[in-house]
Amino acid sequence: MGRPYLGRAHARGLDVSVLDTADALGWDETKAALGPGDRGYPVTATDDEGWLAAATTALADGPVAGVLGFSEPHIVAAAMLAEELGLPGPGVRAAVISRNKLMQREVFGRAGLNQPEYLHARDVRAAESFAAGRYPVVLKPLSSMGSLGVRVVADPHELRAWVNEQAASAAFLVEEYLDGPEFSVEALIVDGAPVFESVTAKTTTVAPCRVELAHHVPASLDAPDRQAISTLLRQVIGALGMRTGVVHFELILRSDGPHIVEIATRTPGDYLMDVIQAATDVDLYDAAVAAACGLPLNLPPGAAAPPPRMASVWFPTPPAGTVSAVEGVERVEKLPGVVKIEIDVAPGDEVHELRSSMDRVGMVVYQAPDRQELDALLARVRDELRIAVTR
Repeated sequence: MGRPYLGRAHARGLDVSVLDTADALGWDETKAALGPGDRGYPVTATDDEGWLAAATTALADGPVAGVLGFSEPHIVAAAMLAEELGLPGPGVRAAVISRNKLMQREVFGRAGLNQPEYLHARDVRAAESFAAGRYPVVLKPLSSMGSLGVRVVADPHELRAWVNEQAASAAFLVEEYLDGPEFSVEALIVDGAPVFESVTAKTTTVAPCRVELAHHVPASLDAPDRQAISTLLRQVIGALGMRTGVVHFELILRSDGPHIVEIATRTPGDYLMDVIQAATDVDLYDAAVAAACGLPLNLPPGAAAPPPRMASVWFPTPPAGTVSAVEGVERVEKLPGVVKIEIDVAPGDEVHELRSSMDRVGMVVYQAPDRQELDALLARVRDELRIAVTR
């Protein structure tokens, strides 16, 4: 996930100090992406203390122009460092709130923003009491990423089974289930104000896990819904106290307007940065680097105008089992409109039931002038790509 930022930083004449696990720093792909002036600093523990200890070593080697945190485990440490050094960043308060789903519910509730009814539960009895008469409900760990652990449950039996899977005495959220289409907003915030925003439509699996199968940019929305989403984004940013950086804001659109799912004060995963660039020509990797360093943004003229084309990312979903063959990757790469393909499994690998984004096996980013041609291209990709699985 970090390698695209390296390329953009190098293009701006910057050297980069990379904080990561020793294994990741040793990967051939990472070593190949490092420039002659770059340095790697191993993180021995991936909690806040581990990231900050590695940063202390890096800071002893010279001044820093910017601090960029792009993945969930290190955004609080990165925000602390940026604030300590007087550099642009999301702010510690915004980063801490974004890492805790309960904190988000409390802050947004006090601001009077649309979101699900919820309960902070510490035991199964409290959860069952709240859920009675509300099923289905959504169960969430307080801090996770990639939809890991999030489950829609239909009855008390499923609720108790989920609670029993969690760590003993772990608190969790029980939320009202909001039915409706899912969207996300990817926005660049500078000094508390959005300077670029893009709305993504999601295709997901059905309950109980609701894992994303595809993302589409731009989302097909009428003007009132688009304006309502934009207004809610600004209200959420204000409630967080978000300062500078890219945010990933998830929501559900209902007849009474958009409702908050959650927000992350970091750049999104799922190759959404690549999809947005394919659709809009806006390079959010470069923009994130520039914003973190206080450098001029290279947003193209008309970045706020409707995108010139459409783009999507599709995640193939073979059934659970053992991979026996992967075919068609090179043919897909050569299809006009395909931007990128990555398949992360090979014969002999195990494919697991799709319960979170961590279970996905690859992706294809593709673009076309309109939705009809986009769908036609996906049909060709599906015809060419084959991931055979034996059960």
